[in-house]
Amino acid sequence: MITGIGSLPFKDVDEAIDLIFSTCPEIPFWPQLPKRSKKEGMYVPFMEGVPFFRTSEDGSVYVDEDCAFTSEEFESLMEGKGIEIPPDLIPGFYRILERLKEIEPVVKAIKTQITGPISMGLGIKDRKGIPVIYDDFLFSVVKKAINMKAKWMVQEIRRHFPEKDVIIFFDEPYLVAYGSVYFSLPKEHVVDSIGEVIKDLDAKKGIHCCGNTDWSVVLKAGVEIVNYDAFNYLESIFLYSDDLVHFFKNNGILSPGLIPSTEDVKKTTNEDVKRILVEFVRKVHDVKGKLILDEILITHSCGLGSLDVKDAKRAMELLKEVPDMVFEIFDKEAPSW
Repeated sequence: MITGIGSLPFKDVDEAIDLIFSTCPEIPFWPQLPKRSKKEGMYVPFMEGVPFFRTSEDGSVYVDEDCAFTSEEFESLMEGKGIEIPPDLIPGFYRILERLKEIEPVVKAIKTQITGPISMGLGIKDRKGIPVIYDDFLFSVVKKAINMKAKWMVQEIRRHFPEKDVIIFFDEPYLVAYGSVYFSLPKEHVVDSIGEVIKDLDAKKGIHCCGNTDWSVVLKAGVEIVNYDAFNYLESIFLYSDDLVHFFKNNGILSPGLIPSTEDVKKTTNEDVKRILVEFVRKVHDVKGKLILDEILITHSCGLGSLDVKDAKRAMELLKEVPDMVFEIFDKEAPSW
């Protein structure tokens, strides 16, 4: 099975959706288009209308220390009232829900995405330049907002397509900073924060991290899917074998990003992808003892929004060919090493 991380470099929403439908129709995802508008980046769509924060045209979010919200308005928003994301901030989300009927018979699941609490908490700073993750109150607002926005997206998908499975990825690029001098919070704080934002979501929940990190934190976060950059860091997550064993015992799915999301895609061939795929399957088999190939969820290593359109299309075409590679290599059965 294949799907995308989220961002694409198009400015036209339907052009992006056409590509998604032609490459990964079984698990389509809504296109986030940061080149169409800076406000379609990591922060603004998911913090718009949240008390104590303001969004900017340049795609940034800042703390509004002169916030005029009343306690009643604050409580209303925290209960999920008025938490909807406006169409101009995520047009791809609204448009794909309109168009999914075109391919509905082949759709097995619908994938959405949102910025995770660690990346949101480190990426948004107060007037002193201190990340809000270090302010207990502001960070509590951030976590609650992410949870409510995620619930709204899942509910919207289910309202339109109640019979389909829903997958939601919490994108956490800032987890690469975990354990460094820039990010000194304890492991328990990170795990608990992720637990708060995934609470009561009627969907399969995943974390996407596009770099190397302490994978024990992610594997213990309570999500069902862990998506990582296997193209550049294939071996890294397998260093945490005990945590992986526990993750797999709880029916966790390890999702490899096999296709590069950088200009490396220009020179990447099908043979390169096959080589990484074979090694990934071998390593999962060594840890898990068995492998059902249909349960592998393969993606790009990260979003494609920073590429030019030509390279993004190449990346999507490489991804499209992966399912055929799986059955070609393994003849519909996982190898027994």
